[in-house]
Amino acid sequence: MPRQSRFIQLFLVGTILLCMLIGVYLAACRRFSKPDPANTIIRHSVDTHPDAALKYWTADKMRNAKPANLPNVTALERGKQDSRRHPHTSGPEHS
Repeated sequence: MPRQSRFIQLFLVGTILLCMLIGVYLAACRRFSKPDPANTIIRHSVDTHPDAALKYWTADKMRNAKPANLPNVTALERGKQDSRRHPHTSGPEHS
């Protein structure tokens, strides 16, 4: 019996140490993880008067202006679905 009791004590101590080690690891990962750059908000102050922009963009400059590059989105994100529409509606497209 004493051998089994000693084994149970060692197993219990090992389990406690393993749980403590996992807890320290998870706390360290959370503490030192980098924040998601997509969630950061960057603010820029504009010191130029709005009339300066109106004076800059003449009709000739507007004609020769090129569109800005838009971000390329390749994956569709599942967003909030419209709760007003029901999937089984009877309409002309379902006839």
